[in-house]
Formats: sequence, structure tokens, C-alpha cells
Amino acid sequence: MKQLLPIVVGSSLLGTSCELKFGDDIELTAPKVTAKEIVEVTQRTEIQFPIGTTGLGYVFFGSGIDDSLAIKVLIPNEKKSDFLKNDLFQSGEKNKPSVQIGSNQSWWNLKELKDRKDRTKSLPKGRYVECSFGKAEEKWIAYISWWST
Repeated sequence: MKQLLPIVVGSSLLGTSCELKFGDDIELTAPKVTAKEIVEVTQRTEIQFPIGTTGLGYVFFGSGIDDSLAIKVLIPNEKKSDFLKNDLFQSGEKNKPSVQIGSNQSWWNLKELKDRKDRTKSLPKGRYVECSFGKAEEKWIAYISWWST
């Protein structure tokens, strides 16, 4: 009987519909990156964006097993210190991003950043966030990647 149990359980699983539900992939560039996407990034990454932050590029990959996203934002010059108060910059590792979810996007260009600060951090429940922040053409830009496993 013990030998038959795995076969019965396995057969019953094959007979049931075990459909995984996936989301959609979303790709946006300015001006279509809105407060909605910035709020979504805050909810997933715990990064608070100062008032006046402008989305420049956004991609969300929801069609696979694990969700991931990337965003490029412009932080107002006078709000730089507010952005750097985020926990990611206070307690995150001073590592250069390795995953870079947005690296295949035309708007993803970390080489443009001067005075660059890089941070990575593990979040609860198998989630991770990376950020590169610096100056490009006299404007403060943040590149953020987030993914779950």
C-alpha cells in the first residue's frame, strides 16, 4: 500500500487543473510613467520618493513566475537629501547592482551617472532591491531594480 500512495497522489494531481496565474509585462517611458508606477515601486521596495519625483522609464515583468521591475526617476535637486534618507541608503550594502532588471531598456544607462552611490538590500519574503543614484547632466537620477524569488 505504501508503494501505491505516491502513484495515486501523483495521478490525482495530473487530473486537476494546476494553473498558475501570471500578470502582464508593462513597459513605459516618460511622460507615461505616472504616480501610479512610483507608488507601486514604493510598495515593493520600501523606497519613499520625494514630492516632485518624475518617472523617466519603467518596466514591470509580471508574466513569469517571479515578478520584477525597474524604474528610472528624476529626483528634484532640492530633494536629494530627502531621497538619501531612505533605509536603503542608511543600511543597504554598498555594492554595485548586479541584476539590473532594466538593463535591456533603451533608457537604462548607468554609465551616465557621476557622483554615484550604489546600494543593494535584501527585503523580507525573498525580495531584493538595488539602486544606483547619481548626477547626469546636472540632474539627480535613480535607477532602481526590484525582484522577488
